[in-house]
Amino acid sequence: MSVPDWAPATDTETVVWEGQPRERVVWQGVAAGVVAALVVLFGAYLAASGGAVPGTLAAAVGVPLALLAFAVPAGGAWLWRWANRYVLTDAALYHRTGVLVLSVTELRLGKIQNTSYSQGILGTVFGHGTVTVDTAGSQGAELTLRQLDGPQAVHQRIAEAAANAKGERDDEIPGSLADWKAVRAEVRRIRAAVVGK
Repeated sequence: MSVPDWAPATDTETVVWEGQPRERVVWQGVAAGVVAALVVLFGAYLAASGGAVPGTLAAAVGVPLALLAFAVPAGGAWLWRWANRYVLTDAALYHRTGVLVLSVTELRLGKIQNTSYSQGILGTVFGHGTVTVDTAGSQGAELTLRQLDGPQAVHQRIAEAAANAKGERDDEIPGSLADWKAVRAEVRRIRAAVVGK
């Protein structure tokens, strides 16, 4: 994978992960839009059938309002998903947002202090959630990646990339073999002195 044009990454950075909010967000917006449009059309039908307004006027006003009631949540969900992009490289985490005005947040991996993920009840059932990234000295979350599929895996990738950038690895034992042989020899010497052998 290559680094997207919008990310201010250097030529030496390698993309580790790239993502955006899950596609189901758009379908939730479409469902909300359908419900809103049906409510508007039902209201126009009630107004026309009750004799409050003529049927042609109810249709002339109700149909455009129903289309607007559908377009706002459906279009808003699509724009939100389209505008939010995330890229994790071996040096930084980038977040792009914005439709008319582009905003890019860059977190250098060496400054990441803590990462966490959370899933609500529906997130646990359907496998989506939120990943939160904190940096040293920040007040609260520095960056929140919302509505991601597989948040635990994304959290793990970010945590591993940050540990690699800092030179910290959970799977490595600190020190060299010679250091640990010296520690063993010292423990044996202390034991011999205490036990008297």
